[in-house]
Amino acid sequence: MNIAGVLVHARPEHEAEVETALAAIGGVEIHAKTDDSRFVVTVEEQGHHLSDTLIELNHIKGVLSAAMVYQHAEDEEVTEAD
Repeated sequence: MNIAGVLVHARPEHEAEVETALAAIGGVEIHAKTDDSRFVVTVEEQGHHLSDTLIELNHIKGVLSAAMVYQHAEDEEVTEAD
């Protein structure tokens, strides 16, 4: 399992569209939104690489930046045995 914390900064005029686009991407969960159009999201790897999802986040219309600020990986066999 591979999980990343990402800070997504959107143009204020595109905030609603960015929020909708983020919510539509598999493995992406919005945890917080600030008054200055920033979103705190987690991205869970689901059959594709995290890097592909990060690229996708950066290509959403209205996104100024999507920066990974945290990453955690675990061996799935270990987590399933716990």
